Amino acid sequence: MKNKNFTYPLIVLLIVLFSLGPIFWCFIVSVTPESDMLQATAGILPDITTFEHYEKIFDAASPEHATVMNGLVNSLKISAITLAIGVPISYLTAYALARFDFKFKKIYIRLLLLTVVIPVFTTIIPVYNIYRKLGILDNTFWNCVIYVSSFLPLNTWITMNYIKEIPEELWQASKIDGFSEGQILTKIALPVSAPVIFTTTLIMLLMSWKQYIIPMILLSSYDNKPLTMIMSEFMSRYAINYGIIAAVGIISIIPPALGALFFRKFLISGLTSGSVKG
Repeated sequence: MKNKNFTYPLIVLLIVLFSLGPIFWCFIVSVTPESDMLQATAGILPDITTFEHYEKIFDAASPEHATVMNGLVNSLKISAITLAIGVPISYLTAYALARFDFKFKKIYIRLLLLTVVIPVFTTIIPVYNIYRKLGILDNTFWNCVIYVSSFLPLNTWITMNYIKEIPEELWQASKIDGFSEGQILTKIALPVSAPVIFTTTLIMLLMSWKQYIIPMILLSSYDNKPLTMIMSEFMSRYAINYGIIAAVGIISIIPPALGALFFRKFLISGLTSGSVKG
């Protein structure tokens, strides 16, 4: 029993170190002066700390501020469009799959799950060729459409299983009360499904925020680059501004981290209720 009590906190500690270690190292780099960045030293912490990189980013008169804020606005715009399209579609699709029986339903669900395991690298080049022929490359909206198609299967699966666990008596009672299918959806299903809706919203937010490969191929202009791609603007042929890049990395994790903290209660309940039953 003592070994078990010791093993559990040790594993948790290792997972925390593995997860937070890179973030901690990134913060150390962001507060290290450029002159000390590449010097050989035995210590982890720098001898002198500075917040000059953050000051440059938040100084409205600096070019770094304009670059980072442009990327931040683009990331927020992309995430907002993705959520506005993806969350309603995934919920309505899941509701239909959970509530109604129709021909080839099981085949459709299996095909939907199959798309979850298809890596983006196998589809992004054909998507690029299609977009090039249609003339919709470097377009924020159409980039978000690819995001939605990538995230939709997983969110639909989680939501569908959550709706399946709603007691059948609730649907029967609403029909006895004379509710139409539209009223059942808006007055019964949506309020009851609030935890899983928050869960899928957070999943889609996190997945859209962290994307790099898709926007790198589909969004080429500086005006449309999200925050994940803005870091490359601080790398040139002759120099790499490690401090600024690290500071941008720290700033970029703040919005999704706040979202995860705010929705963490719904995330746990939504995942546990919507990912077990098949």
